[in-house]
Amino acid sequence: MKNITAITISIGDELLSGRTLDSNNAFISRQLDLIGISVVKKMIIGDIAQDIKDSLDWAFSQADVVTLTGGLGPTHDDITKSVLCEYFDVRLKLYPELLEALKDRFAKRGFQFSESNTSQAEYPENAALLENPFGTAQGMHIQHEGKHLFVMAGVPREMQIVTTDQIIPLLSKIAHKSISIIDIHSIGVPESTLYELTKPVLDEYPDLKIAYLPKQGMVTIRVSFPSSSPDEEQKFTTELYGKIHDLKPKNIYGRDEEVLPVLIGKLLKAKQATVATAESCTGGLVASLITDISGSSEYFQTGFVTYANETKMSLLGVAEQILVDYGAVSEETVAEMLNGTLQKSGADYAIAISGVAGPTGGSEEKPVGTVYIGVANNAHQNIKRFQFGKNRILNKEMSAFSALNLLRLLIEKDV
Repeated sequence: MKNITAITISIGDELLSGRTLDSNNAFISRQLDLIGISVVKKMIIGDIAQDIKDSLDWAFSQADVVTLTGGLGPTHDDITKSVLCEYFDVRLKLYPELLEALKDRFAKRGFQFSESNTSQAEYPENAALLENPFGTAQGMHIQHEGKHLFVMAGVPREMQIVTTDQIIPLLSKIAHKSISIIDIHSIGVPESTLYELTKPVLDEYPDLKIAYLPKQGMVTIRVSFPSSSPDEEQKFTTELYGKIHDLKPKNIYGRDEEVLPVLIGKLLKAKQATVATAESCTGGLVASLITDISGSSEYFQTGFVTYANETKMSLLGVAEQILVDYGAVSEETVAEMLNGTLQKSGADYAIAISGVAGPTGGSEEKPVGTVYIGVANNAHQNIKRFQFGKNRILNKEMSAFSALNLLRLLIEKDV
């Protein structure tokens, strides 16, 4: 059987100008690669009807599968559906059930339904619709002369859910491949180091496809492999994760849906324990990550955002002399923040963070990206100094996830 090939096309003037980064083509390519479909070309085009038609002509001549993202909104510059109708010589079809669902959605949110939104219930009559649970623009699957065209909204969150939940399962059947995937999560290990560390283990299994997915100081190892029986698959993934985890257990922490906020919740519930946070440079991000998880009220006690020295003193009892002698960004201050958080909240565990998020405010002794992160319970306290980069947002995110990982290690030590 010949290899199935694909071409991905993104539509949008904002992509050509560089105002918006095209992450859609990269995501789609990774997902197709996991099921053995090779992407042979990626294209970015503007919101011009003839360019869309020419791109489809060329793509259909070169590949078996074509993906098209963008231009499905209700405004005048969203022309993808009308161009597809011209290209395939078909009409738009109105889906009354979609229209009623749209009207109900607007009403529930207190918005007035404008007539322009009716277009979100109209699609080319030769398209099979693919559910988009996160937006109003449904995905589409159009078969053309033995080729497959998949059309999705350009919003990354919407494109991703349609790709993973609708398109990949459908293409797996077309490719006659049943693929299983395990995601192995790590933090605090550079991608290149993780690759060198895990390669000897992963090379033991010749049928695996491996992708390293880095994001904000974390790397997920995505492993895809031919599906087998549920029992054999469970045995294999447990064995594989165990081998990888044991290489660096302080940094390789979970698999699949067990991202750090989820894992923290599981660990705290298992111990029937609670946590509270005290944050300076992260501005409440750690508390937000913890409470993003449904049911977190069982284990999250409270969060203090003590950005100013005055609030560190008044809310957490940090001694003024500590701040004078050592500064807000110091191990001594974070230690006081931990003690105050445990005392004020009554929680079993505490997290405290203070740092220089940047891009200004650094010094020779404490340059931008210097962050002290501490975790504690009534018996143990662990404070570490981290040196991140100069990007304020990344520094906040990396600090927050590093704090969750330190808490994980402390909880596991107590178990």
